[in-house]
Amino acid sequence: MTPPYIADPDNADTRSQERDNLALDVLSILQIVRRRIPLILALAFVFAVLTAGYSLTLTPIFSASSQVLFDPLVRQPFDDPNRPNRTGQSSEVIDSQISVIHSDTVLRPVARDNNLVDDPFFGEGRPGLFSQLKSLFTGNTQKDAATLEAQESATVEALADATVVKRVGQTYVISISAESPSPTQAAVLANAIAESYLSDQKRQASRVSNEAASQIDDRLIDLRERLRQAESDIQKFKADNKLQSSNEGLLLTEQELSGVNSRLIDARSALAQATAKYDEIQRVLSNGVDAEAIGDVVNSSTISSLRQQYAQAARNEAQLLAELLPSHPSAIRARSQLESLRALIRDEVRRIAESTRIDLQVSQEQVAKLEQQLDSTRGLSNVDEAASIKLRELETEAQATRQLYEIALSRAKEISQLEQVVLPNARIISPATPPESPIYPKRKIMVILAGMLGLVIGTILAVSGEALRIAKRRLLSEFPVMAAPSAVLAEPASSPVRLEESATGTAGPASKLAQLRVSRRTQSLKSRDATPELREVAKLPWLSQTDRAGNTRPLSSDAISAVQETIERFAAGRKGPNQRFAREVDRIVTDILKTPVENSARISFLTSPTLGHGQTVTAFALALSAAQRDLDVLLADGEPKQRMLSHDLSVDPDEQAGPLRDRVTDYEELGISFVSLVSGLPKYKHHRMNIREAFEFADIARDYDLVIIDGVALPQLADDDPLVGLSTNFLVTVAEREEGQISMPILARDLLTIAGNRTAGLVRTMTGATSPKRRKYA
Repeated sequence: MTPPYIADPDNADTRSQERDNLALDVLSILQIVRRRIPLILALAFVFAVLTAGYSLTLTPIFSASSQVLFDPLVRQPFDDPNRPNRTGQSSEVIDSQISVIHSDTVLRPVARDNNLVDDPFFGEGRPGLFSQLKSLFTGNTQKDAATLEAQESATVEALADATVVKRVGQTYVISISAESPSPTQAAVLANAIAESYLSDQKRQASRVSNEAASQIDDRLIDLRERLRQAESDIQKFKADNKLQSSNEGLLLTEQELSGVNSRLIDARSALAQATAKYDEIQRVLSNGVDAEAIGDVVNSSTISSLRQQYAQAARNEAQLLAELLPSHPSAIRARSQLESLRALIRDEVRRIAESTRIDLQVSQEQVAKLEQQLDSTRGLSNVDEAASIKLRELETEAQATRQLYEIALSRAKEISQLEQVVLPNARIISPATPPESPIYPKRKIMVILAGMLGLVIGTILAVSGEALRIAKRRLLSEFPVMAAPSAVLAEPASSPVRLEESATGTAGPASKLAQLRVSRRTQSLKSRDATPELREVAKLPWLSQTDRAGNTRPLSSDAISAVQETIERFAAGRKGPNQRFAREVDRIVTDILKTPVENSARISFLTSPTLGHGQTVTAFALALSAAQRDLDVLLADGEPKQRMLSHDLSVDPDEQAGPLRDRVTDYEELGISFVSLVSGLPKYKHHRMNIREAFEFADIARDYDLVIIDGVALPQLADDDPLVGLSTNFLVTVAEREEGQISMPILARDLLTIAGNRTAGLVRTMTGATSPKRRKYA
């Protein structure tokens, strides 16, 4: 932002004068308002009284509210608990119910039951005097149905406008408010609307149940006819295709085929057993009938008895042979008995073999016959297979129709028996009561707002009137002067004629206005001539350096080391190329030390119009020069843009985050103390101390003989800055080469305004040479 004083001086004076006039205008407005306070208050009182009187003529409107709880979680007694609730729990359900309450279906019965068509607030009301006189001459005319319908519809619309339905928070509670001139009627209407809504819900449930029952009855008739026709088609198809069913629901051919197959399986099993038995007997016969070789296959009680006798005879023979000779008669008789039993066993086995052969032949013949019968039955079954497919289709269709018919019949009976057992999902939880106070008009608020409006209008009228008078006075005063400017300017202000006319009071309007114009011009010239000027404290030349060739030229590198060397050389009494710079710095320090001390702290604040005027180098040089006088010096960096002191003195930002006293760093090689007021803060942003920081800084300043503050630029400096309040003197540095671009009167006025009754001075820098490089000298 360009400082206001870095511009053409005449334009800068004009803008300053405009700001002064603006401030005077604001003060004038405040004075006008203070003078016109009685008029403004009177106008506000009139507005309030008129509004209060008007509010008394308004018809009061009362509002009564009833609350209805709509619970979508209510389940009917015969609902399936596993089936999800179709009503839902979303906010759209409540919004839908609000629309239903506000609908014609709910409000029209309320209008009819309460005869709102004849109500003055909702309908046409009772006929007036003019209407009654008109009826005497024209007779009573009956209104047609269309007119009555239109009047009732208009009444319902009026009732809808007077009804407010809204949801209470995020709950399932619905508030129904009705407005009416009568508090009792408002409560009655609110309760009537709630009751009408509940009745409408019951009517809707009953109507839905009746419609469902009617539709189910119609569907039952159709299903019954379809079932009868399907069963008739089945019977006719069976008769046409000679298909007979058993008790198990199978066709006779299917049942017969199943029986033959079962018998064939049993016959084949018996044949297998007979064949095995016959083969075993033939094996015994082929190997010779031996009682020891007959197995369990020849299962006969006779064989078992003969085998026991044969075993006993064999034991007797063995005993006799052991005691007697083979030729002994007893041994011969035992041997004969044994042979007789063997012959009997052989004969019995042959008889059993013949019986087994006969059984085998019978089984074979039975299996053959059953196989023939199975083939015949299978042929009949194949013939009926196509007819069976069609029959199954007819039976499936009939079965499906029968199931639908049974379900519909059961549902119809359930609806007819349970249609009255329905729990309502809405109920009134808070009936409306007659309100005590109306909602309209709000007389207190109206009166207060009217009074405030009266204050605003009164203020505008007072200021506007004064502004018009001032504008009129200025126009009247300037018009004659513009008409004859040469006469006014040609005549001197101290003319005897003018003095005489002024003394005698006989001067005309043009003469008085001319005198006033000349007086204002004179005051303006005097005020311009009286513009304060800054006291020049010193002129700091460019720091110079000597190159390798021994030539002296302006310093273009870092000035910190050069300043330190120059100040130390001057303090030691040695001459050097920058002796004039050190002498001027010492002169500034002497001037600062002459400043009266306030609160035991001497604080010098340095500023400049913009960057590049040598402010930082000057502050550093002043601190070093004061330190050479054995003074305790504190150098503070308060310049937020470049922060050269904090950078060149290698201040660690992490160490500048604690209390202000802990951030003070002592530099023994320089003989000064340093504190950064801007380290760690956003760059290019002026940080203004708070009250606590200001007190802390003032307490630190008391420990030093001199405090030098490298402050912000003058355009960003405000007189309420805590650092400004703590400072005892002010110095502004202005580069000589930039002085032609700066309005020095405005610069002096701004600095002196901030300084007040404290000392302020000007330090011209970079005099006597042109710098090839200026960044580091900022």
